Amino acid sequence: MSGAFRIRLMFEWGGGSLWCGNDAAIKEFDVGPVEEKLLLSDVMLERLNALSQWHDTALNWEYPPDPGPWSPDEYAKFEAEALAFLSEIQAELGPEFEIVYEPI
Repeated sequence: MSGAFRIRLMFEWGGGSLWCGNDAAIKEFDVGPVEEKLLLSDVMLERLNALSQWHDTALNWEYPPDPGPWSPDEYAKFEAEALAFLSEIQAELGPEFEIVYEPI
Protein backbone atom coordinates (compact mmCIF):
# COMPACT_ATOMS: atom_id res chain seq x y z
CA MET A 1 0.00 0.00 0.00
CA SER A 2 1.35 3.41 -0.95
CA GLY A 3 1.79 6.13 1.63
CA ALA A 4 -0.14 9.37 1.54
CA PHE A 5 2.99 11.41 0.89
CA ARG A 6 5.08 10.54 -2.15
CA ILE A 7 8.65 11.79 -1.85
CA ARG A 8 11.13 11.58 -4.71
CA LEU A 9 14.77 10.81 -3.95
CA MET A 10 16.25 12.72 -6.85
CA PHE A 11 19.70 14.27 -6.61
CA GLU A 12 20.09 17.75 -8.09
CA TRP A 13 23.44 19.30 -8.95
CA GLY A 14 24.53 21.50 -6.07
CA GLY A 15 21.86 20.55 -3.56
CA GLY A 16 18.41 19.27 -2.90
CA SER A 17 17.74 15.54 -2.86
CA LEU A 18 14.20 14.97 -1.58
CA TRP A 19 11.28 16.45 -3.51
CA CYS A 20 7.50 16.21 -3.29
CA GLY A 21 6.01 13.71 -5.70
CA ASN A 22 2.26 14.16 -5.31
CA ASP A 23 -0.33 16.78 -4.40
CA ALA A 24 -0.61 15.57 -0.79
CA ALA A 25 3.12 16.03 -0.26
CA ILE A 26 3.13 19.46 -1.91
CA LYS A 27 0.22 20.56 0.26
CA GLU A 28 2.00 19.38 3.41
CA PHE A 29 5.62 20.33 2.62
CA ASP A 30 5.39 22.93 -0.20
CA VAL A 31 7.72 22.99 -3.21
CA GLY A 32 11.50 22.77 -3.44
CA PRO A 33 13.75 20.37 -1.60
CA VAL A 34 12.06 19.03 1.53
CA GLU A 35 14.78 17.16 3.41
CA GLU A 36 14.82 19.80 6.18
CA LYS A 37 11.01 19.66 6.47
CA LEU A 38 10.83 15.91 7.11
CA LEU A 39 11.38 14.32 10.51
CA LEU A 40 14.67 12.68 9.61
CA SER A 41 17.33 11.78 12.13
CA ASP A 42 20.65 13.60 12.08
CA VAL A 43 22.27 10.36 10.89
CA MET A 44 19.94 10.18 7.88
CA LEU A 45 20.47 13.86 7.05
CA GLU A 46 24.25 13.38 7.23
CA ARG A 47 24.05 10.32 4.99
CA LEU A 48 21.84 12.18 2.51
CA ASN A 49 24.31 15.07 2.46
CA ALA A 50 27.21 12.68 1.84
CA LEU A 51 25.34 11.03 -1.05
CA SER A 52 24.51 14.44 -2.50
CA GLN A 53 28.14 15.52 -2.35
CA TRP A 54 29.24 12.25 -3.94
CA HIS A 55 26.60 12.69 -6.67
CA ASP A 56 27.99 16.14 -7.48
CA THR A 57 31.38 14.63 -8.33
CA ALA A 58 29.75 12.95 -11.36
CA LEU A 59 29.45 16.26 -13.21
CA ASN A 60 32.15 17.88 -15.31
CA TRP A 61 31.83 21.26 -13.58
CA GLU A 62 34.21 22.98 -16.02
CA TYR A 63 32.00 22.12 -18.99
CA PRO A 64 28.82 20.26 -17.95
CA PRO A 65 27.77 19.10 -21.46
CA ASP A 66 30.92 16.96 -21.64
CA PRO A 67 31.03 13.51 -20.03
CA GLY A 68 31.72 13.48 -16.32
CA PRO A 69 34.67 11.81 -14.62
CA TRP A 70 32.82 8.75 -13.29
CA SER A 71 33.52 5.29 -14.63
CA PRO A 72 30.69 2.80 -15.14
CA ASP A 73 31.79 1.15 -11.88
CA GLU A 74 31.46 4.45 -10.00
CA TYR A 75 27.92 4.91 -11.37
CA ALA A 76 27.06 1.37 -10.27
CA LYS A 77 28.47 1.97 -6.76
CA PHE A 78 26.51 5.19 -6.42
CA GLU A 79 23.27 3.58 -7.61
CA ALA A 80 23.73 0.72 -5.13
CA GLU A 81 24.25 3.18 -2.26
CA ALA A 82 21.27 5.29 -3.34
CA LEU A 83 19.03 2.20 -3.41
CA ALA A 84 20.25 1.12 0.03
CA PHE A 85 19.54 4.62 1.31
CA LEU A 86 16.08 4.48 -0.26
CA SER A 87 15.22 1.45 1.90
CA GLU A 88 16.60 3.10 5.02
CA ILE A 89 14.76 6.38 4.54
CA GLN A 90 11.53 4.52 3.78
CA ALA A 91 11.90 2.60 7.05
CA GLU A 92 12.63 5.78 9.01
CA LEU A 93 9.71 7.79 7.61
CA GLY A 94 7.24 4.91 7.85
CA PRO A 95 4.16 3.79 5.94
CA GLU A 96 2.66 7.26 5.65
CA PHE A 97 5.35 7.95 3.04
CA GLU A 98 6.15 6.38 -0.31
CA ILE A 99 9.76 7.08 -1.25
CA VAL A 100 10.70 6.61 -4.90
CA TYR A 101 14.16 6.86 -6.41
CA GLU A 102 14.70 8.66 -9.70
CA PRO A 103 18.27 7.81 -10.74
CA ILE A 104 20.76 10.02 -12.49
